[in-house]
Amino acid sequence: MSFFRPTGLINAATAGTSSAVQTLRGTNTVEGIPELSEADMVVFLGDFNYRLDGISYDEARDFVSQRCFDWLRERDQLRAEMEAGNVFQGMREAVITFPPTYKFERHQAGLAGYDSGEKKRIPAWCDRILYRDSRSSLVAECSLECPVVSSILQYEACMDVTDSDHKPVRCIFTVDIARVDESIRRQEFGEILGSNEKIKCLLEETCKIPETIVSTNNIILQNQDTLILRVTNKGVKDIALFEILCEGQSTMKVDLKASDQCSRGSFGFPRWLEVAPTTGIILPGHTVEISIHHENFHTQEEFVDGIAQNCWCEDARDKEIILVVKVRGNYTSEARNHRVCVRHCFSAEKKQMDPTPNSSRQIQGSVLHRSDIQRLSSSYDMVDHLQNLRSP
Repeated sequence: MSFFRPTGLINAATAGTSSAVQTLRGTNTVEGIPELSEADMVVFLGDFNYRLDGISYDEARDFVSQRCFDWLRERDQLRAEMEAGNVFQGMREAVITFPPTYKFERHQAGLAGYDSGEKKRIPAWCDRILYRDSRSSLVAECSLECPVVSSILQYEACMDVTDSDHKPVRCIFTVDIARVDESIRRQEFGEILGSNEKIKCLLEETCKIPETIVSTNNIILQNQDTLILRVTNKGVKDIALFEILCEGQSTMKVDLKASDQCSRGSFGFPRWLEVAPTTGIILPGHTVEISIHHENFHTQEEFVDGIAQNCWCEDARDKEIILVVKVRGNYTSEARNHRVCVRHCFSAEKKQMDPTPNSSRQIQGSVLHRSDIQRLSSSYDMVDHLQNLRSP
């Protein structure tokens, strides 16, 4: 187990690489548990069970009663092992200014509670708190190269606790943590990208929008028509992503002027139009076929252009929409737009069905046209009109 944070790891992190980290990770046999050497700060605490060497029970009790802890620390096994580099490499401990925390008689307060039984265990600092931060030396300041710098405010034993033969210890840290200024980071990152010609070329290549063409810019549909719109990727190596939206719908009035546009349905498509597919990928040198289909649609509007409508009547006006084929590359959000005008010509369909102006009146018999209904002022006029229609 390695507690030491090597300087190579700090330099690697500063340079934005992870080779040193990957090297250290490979030394851990337990998958999913990071190496302690990767951490910016490590705190290790517990009953380490280190004792005092070269001192008797009575001598230790005398030094404790006189609070001569400096001389006792010279006999501390843990301190000697750490200075020799045998254990807890790279870790530190605050100066001990409290009495040894082992071994005490239970439920007996004060320094008089040390073990006085047959074994008379020599008092020792078994309970310890060790730590390590990002510093490679004690004088390092907090920075991106040394992101965590800690200091000790308090390191003491809880001598009033009597429920155990150990006295617990506690340590209060203050920790300075380096923070990255995102605005400066973005600025420096932009300067790096702008100064590196290779990166600039790669970015320009990835931001390119593949060249695409559409088969037509105008589509005229009649009832139940289905036409194919083809979009071709003329690129040789880059794929093209496409999406088809509708800018809105215009209704063509009698004077052939378009009314205001309004988006309806998913992707803004009107309910009388079906487009499939609306999104997809075009491989280099390939063409995608998009089906543009007209579907009969009835309206529940009570008035259309000021003319009263029956419930669920067919909307017999010419309609026009603008399809927007948005094409972008695989690595950019910018798009190139192709606009395709799609018009449903109801008037042309009507002329095909009614070649002569009076044919509908002859074929439909007693069916009343909207214009005829408007001219009738009463029920008597309607009866007279029906009689005239049936007379030869």
